[in-house]
Amino acid sequence: MEIVNYADIPIPQFVDIILKGDDEAMYYLLHERLKHLLFERYQDYSHHLYDDFDDLLDDFFIYIRESGHTPYQALQRIKNKEAFGSWVLNTFRNYLSNRSEAESHIPLVDKDCEKISLLTESSSADGEIKIHIVSQLIAYALQVFYPRGRFIFLRSLLTILNEQQAVPDKQMAEALGMSYISYRVTLHHMRSNVKRFRECLLNGESLRLDDKHELLARHIYDDFSNLYPILFDYYIQCIDTLKTSDAVKELRSQYIEERGFVVHEPSVPEQSRISIVRFWVKLNRWLIPGMMAM
Repeated sequence: MEIVNYADIPIPQFVDIILKGDDEAMYYLLHERLKHLLFERYQDYSHHLYDDFDDLLDDFFIYIRESGHTPYQALQRIKNKEAFGSWVLNTFRNYLSNRSEAESHIPLVDKDCEKISLLTESSSADGEIKIHIVSQLIAYALQVFYPRGRFIFLRSLLTILNEQQAVPDKQMAEALGMSYISYRVTLHHMRSNVKRFRECLLNGESLRLDDKHELLARHIYDDFSNLYPILFDYYIQCIDTLKTSDAVKELRSQYIEERGFVVHEPSVPEQSRISIVRFWVKLNRWLIPGMMAM
């Protein structure tokens, strides 16, 4: 494969390069060439956003790539390529504005307070209904996703519940035999599917579960406060179904040696318990990057 020196390429020429399917070019443009200018725009909204700049930049990359029927469809409408740099900066500013607006409807969770408002679209649903929706949602996603997708979904849920015991996505992508960009694209499509499943359930529709996953949904529903260890058991089982299971296990072992704990290990049951109110907020916050449309 030819190694391209993107540093020598004028920004207007990136349009045609990216439209040929060069994800690395788009990623380089955001994370290297325009990073300091993008950061200046991020600072105007940073107090209204949950994620840090690097995470938002990764989400913005997916936003540009996936907002259309084909990759980078929005770039096809650019007539003045000389203004491509300005287009990226203005699009990022609009993305930040829209995302901060979306996140403003999700209340922050006070660790010492259980009395928080529920989300707009489901504020009338009580805790039992939310637990039913979450249990059906998780079980159905695990039923329809392929092994690698199931693993990424499970580690995403465990990370939602405990970010401090999560392996960075870049390292896990490598262990899965994926590029980081491919991992982010996969995660984006997963979020979109999970959001669609959730909308079906919120609208009163049912998701057809087989016997195995019906039992899982019942298990989650009956013992929701122990969601973390329930998911962790499935996470461990899922590793063995991966083609790259040895690499994933090696990465986990590496973290034991370096940090003294097992990644995503619910070692203290009291710390792993969670209420439906908190999880509902965390889940909807996780789905936000997939809510945007260009």
